[in-house]
Amino acid sequence: MQRQVIDAVERYVAGAFPMDDPDFQHEPLPWYTAPKRAVFPLDEAFRAGLSRRLRRDLRRCERHTLHVDGDYAAVLELCAEPPAGEGMWITPRLASLYRNLHAAGFAHSFELRAPDGTLSAGILGIVIGRAAMLESMRRTQPSAGNALLARTLDLLAERGATLCDIQLPTDHTARLGCELLSHDAYVQRLQEALSPQGILDDHGFDA
Repeated sequence: MQRQVIDAVERYVAGAFPMDDPDFQHEPLPWYTAPKRAVFPLDEAFRAGLSRRLRRDLRRCERHTLHVDGDYAAVLELCAEPPAGEGMWITPRLASLYRNLHAAGFAHSFELRAPDGTLSAGILGIVIGRAAMLESMRRTQPSAGNALLARTLDLLAERGATLCDIQLPTDHTARLGCELLSHDAYVQRLQEALSPQGILDDHGFDA
């Protein structure tokens, strides 16, 4: 396994996450911790409530299908393109790290596809043991992002995940009910979620 991948996994296990800046490429890739870490609960009651809140989005996308690692490269490209008015943080060197983590079995794409196979929304995630770190999400069609999030949380719960980390809260994720953990509480939850057997170890799993 590449030293770069080993170093990255060690940083994730310690509770850090990467976020790059194209203006500082001469410096090492920055990793961050946060005093308050945002997570989505995975218990059945929370997921049922989320599905009720997002029922219109789920209904509009009911014919869409959920896939894991169907086209990781396409999801990485989609997520690397910053929304209008926002700066890029998935720089080429961070994208290269994600590709290496994917090749090593740690990075995954969660994809919502329309009936014709078109990618409607994608999530980049890191999965280590039973901990899932959702790094970035982008959509190409209305309602698809919310539908993908709800279905991805269901999938993670079904596969035995016990932690779903989204790093930093946004107004949108706060409205959806994300919880904030102190750094110490997050690290404790993370350590409890780490296990030798990961939830997506059987490559090619298709939801």
